[in-house]
Amino acid sequence: MKKKKTYDYDDGRTVADMNVEGFRWYESDDKKRKREAAKKMSKAERKALMFSSYKRIALPLICIIVGIVLAYLFCYYVWLG
Repeated sequence: MKKKKTYDYDDGRTVADMNVEGFRWYESDDKKRKREAAKKMSKAERKALMFSSYKRIALPLICIIVGIVLAYLFCYYVWLG
């Protein structure tokens, strides 16, 4: 793996806060608080969140897969048959 370059003159201090409203990377205080709250979730809460996310995406994903299979079968038997 490639090693990350280190610079002797960079000590990690922030000279100016670049979190300026209007910039693409701007984060308001509300977003910062929500992100901090998300970091403090318990393992059970995180597991429940992931399960509900998977459950939410399952039906559209199944519909897309069934549609692709039906299109393939249509092309194979009707169009090329």
